[in-house]
Amino acid sequence: MGVRCSERGRLRLPALAACTLAIVAAAGIAAWLWTRAGSEPGAKKAEERGPTETAHTIATAPARPRPARPAKGGEWGRFEAPSLKMSWPLLEGTDDPTLDRSVGRIEGTAGIGESGNIGIAGHRHTHFRRLEWIRLGDEIVLTSTEGVFHYRVNYIGLHKPTDVGVLDAAHGPAVTLVSCFPFEYVGSAPLRFIVRAVAVEETRARLWAPPREGDPAGGERIAR
Repeated sequence: MGVRCSERGRLRLPALAACTLAIVAAAGIAAWLWTRAGSEPGAKKAEERGPTETAHTIATAPARPRPARPAKGGEWGRFEAPSLKMSWPLLEGTDDPTLDRSVGRIEGTAGIGESGNIGIAGHRHTHFRRLEWIRLGDEIVLTSTEGVFHYRVNYIGLHKPTDVGVLDAAHGPAVTLVSCFPFEYVGSAPLRFIVRAVAVEETRARLWAPPREGDPAGGERIAR
């Protein structure tokens, strides 16, 4: 048994030596190739190269900070329609207690100082009673701690209560006023009176930020 072990040892030595030589040769070839690549004309070492190039990107302005939002029933600022001598506090929400006090921002729409579509609802027999006399070209003014924002009426129409697309953010920057119609109707009115006013040039320039992703278009139950 001892002879066999000795024979095995002698047989393994040449193979081990051959493997060692092969590894050394491979390492030498790799080193030669690396040195040659660095010495070829036009080749630059890493430390001689300029700053690493990066893909060009399009510079974009930062998103306009979202204005602070009041609690339900809280005050945003002021709504005005100068031609109708209408001036009311703009409150948050469209529940009955809120709309009994004043006009309210429709939840899910933009707020004052944002570039989307600001939905504002009011009762036809109280705060929005004069709205039926509004005309194309009339001015709507919203005022808050964010500043004063001017809009010009460019659409007046009647819609079904289910036509929530009138509140879509794509209409902005704009203000969309919603009340029930007919104004003299007794009971739950069948239609909605819609007035849209788009931002004038000066206000549009200030509201440069696009609508934020995730801001819904709206669709809450509106004024009755």
